[in-house]
Amino acid sequence: MKYFLRKEPFEYVIPEIVKADGEIIPERKLISDDRALYYSSNLTRRRYRNSYPIPNDKGLKIYSCKTLKHIMEERQSLFDYCGEWFDVYQDVNGQLYPYKDEGVK
Repeated sequence: MKYFLRKEPFEYVIPEIVKADGEIIPERKLISDDRALYYSSNLTRRRYRNSYPIPNDKGLKIYSCKTLKHIMEERQSLFDYCGEWFDVYQDVNGQLYPYKDEGVK
């Protein structure tokens, strides 16, 4: 079984911005991209956050771990780096499911 880090799209609000010249940019809603953690096939230690399921850059492969402990450490490391909390997904017979402590349902 393999584990992946993925962040599903979500909606967020950018507050109103007042520019120095007095122009006002109104509050607006945006939807984030569906993203996952990738690694470069050329640089093994480098990790990238990119769109899921098809990355924007060539040469990127989805980052996966065989142990839950290791993927949890990667998730914490990624959070410490960029402040984004990714969800853990597990690959069960080619299907991706969100990881749950009580098992796959």
